Order: sequence, then structure tokens, then C-alpha cells
Amino acid sequence: MRKAAISGGVIGLILLIAAALMAWWITPSYIARMPGGYNKTRTYDATISALFNPAALAAGNLAGAIKTGLPATITETVRVQQTSGNTALVQDTRKIMVSGSLVGQTVSPYAVDRKSLEATSSHPSDWTVIPASGLTVSWPLGARQQNYTGWVYQTYTTTTLRYVKQVQQGGINTYEYQATVPPTAIKNPQLLALLPKSLPLSLLPRLQAAGLISAANMASLAKLFPGATSIPLGYTFQDANTYYVAPGTGLVVNVSNNEKEMAGIALPGGKVIPLLPVLAYTYHASPASLSAAVNDANSGSSAITMWGVTLPIIAAAVGFVLLVLAVFLWLRGPSRGRPTGTARPERHPAPAGGTR
Repeated sequence: MRKAAISGGVIGLILLIAAALMAWWITPSYIARMPGGYNKTRTYDATISALFNPAALAAGNLAGAIKTGLPATITETVRVQQTSGNTALVQDTRKIMVSGSLVGQTVSPYAVDRKSLEATSSHPSDWTVIPASGLTVSWPLGARQQNYTGWVYQTYTTTTLRYVKQVQQGGINTYEYQATVPPTAIKNPQLLALLPKSLPLSLLPRLQAAGLISAANMASLAKLFPGATSIPLGYTFQDANTYYVAPGTGLVVNVSNNEKEMAGIALPGGKVIPLLPVLAYTYHASPASLSAAVNDANSGSSAITMWGVTLPIIAAAVGFVLLVLAVFLWLRGPSRGRPTGTARPERHPAPAGGTR
């Protein structure tokens, strides 16, 4: 009986320890974090309200310099390339396609904390990454009803991701966050490499006639760039974006985004006089992408719940029962098989001279 008590007690204790490890170590350290093999592509349906054609502008064709009302497809692929402990090297690739033609692409490598999903400077020295800060590709697992800081890859600055409310998307509960970026200078070299650096001075009268530049600004430019044959261009980015995030996994299930890049005259001191849009578009998740994101969110949330809640509760309950049973068997063990209440036979002395 005592052997059974010892065996049950040992197994019960092991189960209790396992429950604690699953809930407070294994799940947060190895389950509730970005997987090393993460590789997901999301597709967005977009409408381009303005698309800049640099060649047409250089030729003086203002009518053909801006295309409007174009349907487009945006894809974003987030892939973990390497991991080092709790840090992941993540590549974020974004493409904008119009009628099968690529009109824009950026490839952004980040070092992120696999739990908080925030950019980190703690990474192997041989990783080449953008020195970002805040959230770059997703929200943290276990997103909260609070504001976060997000990275703006176009401007290399940060913005506030403001929590708004809970809302249904694709049949699941999500947290809605909003972000607004005022006109800010574009710093991303990949974006700037595709855009002209200067504007021929001869085009300014046409821009003024089109109402894109005022007479006062024309007079100022003549004073700022005397004798110049061209003037430098600068570019700004602005947005008004909404993100719908599955709180359990931090995955972005859907978006409702409005983004704009503007070209303008770069004045000494960094100020930019806006002239015309380079790229302006709105976009949201395609139905197929929304469905895939919902499935990923449900799958990830189920895994976290199983390892972090369900299995620990079962293991703790079984372990507790085994410990109680072990104590009960131990207390009963010593009296098992020992007769009680049986009188011992009395021994009488034999009479004198008698024999036995």
C-alpha cells in the first residue's frame, strides 16, 4: 500500500510541476512568441487615386504625369529569416501591382523581440537591419486595450497606434487601432531612389498655370534659386490608417488604410512646398486574405490556450488528486494486514510434580 502511495505522490508532484512549467515557462517562452518558421503573405485590394509618372513630367506632359482611379493589388510578405534566442531577423516585403506591373516595392529587414514584436538593437552583429523602434510588422501576442508605438517605414519615424474599441472582423473579435501621420519627409532610400531629384525650372510656369504653385511661391523660388536651371524636389508621406488586430495572437486581421506620398519643392532648411501627389491610395484586406488571417489567429490562439491554460489545468487537477490519494494510502498503510482486538492466549503454570 505504501509503495502505491509513494508512486502516486511522485507522479502527482511531477504533474503539478509540469503544470507550472507549461503555464509560466514553456508557453510564454516557446509558444507565445513569433515562430522561427513564420512566413505569411497578406493580399490587399487597393484603389490608387493618384500615380505619378516622372517621365511624363520631365517631358512637360502634365496631363499624363498623374494617373487616377487605378485598381491595384498590394501584397505584404513577412518572413523570419533567422533567430537568435528571443530575437528574430524579420524581412517585410511590400509590393504594389497595377494591371500586372510593379509600381512600387520595399524590402525592410528588422530585428524584433519575438514576444513583444518591438524592434530591438539587441541582435547579432552580422545582421543588417533598419534601426527601427516600436512595432514594425505586427502587434504583440496578447495585445492589450492600450496605445502602442508603431514604426513608419516610409519616413523612418514613429507614430502612436491608438486603441479605439473592440469590433468584429471576419467573425472574430478584434481590437481597433488608429494611426495618423501628418506630412513628414520621406527618408526611406528605396522610395527616394525611384523619384526624380530635381525639377527643370522651365516647368514652373506650367505648374503655376495648372494651379499647382502660387505666384507668391514663384517669386520666392526666384530669390532662393537665382540663376538655377532646376530646383531640388522633396517628398513627404502622410496617412490615416486603421488596423484590426486579433488580441490573442497580435495578428493584423484587416486594415482600412489611406496613404499618400507628395512631391514638392525642397527649400533650404528642410521645408517642402507640396506640388502634386506621387502615390495616393486606399486599401483593405481581400476576402481570401481576411479569411486566412482569421484562420491563423484562431489556430494560434488555440495553441496558446491549450499549452498555457488547458493542459496546465488538467495536469494540476490530476496531480492534486494523486497527491491527496497518496496521503490517504500512506495513512492507511501501517494498519493494513495487522489483526486488531484478538486476545492473546494465557499461559497457566503446570501443577507441582506434573508433567507437560
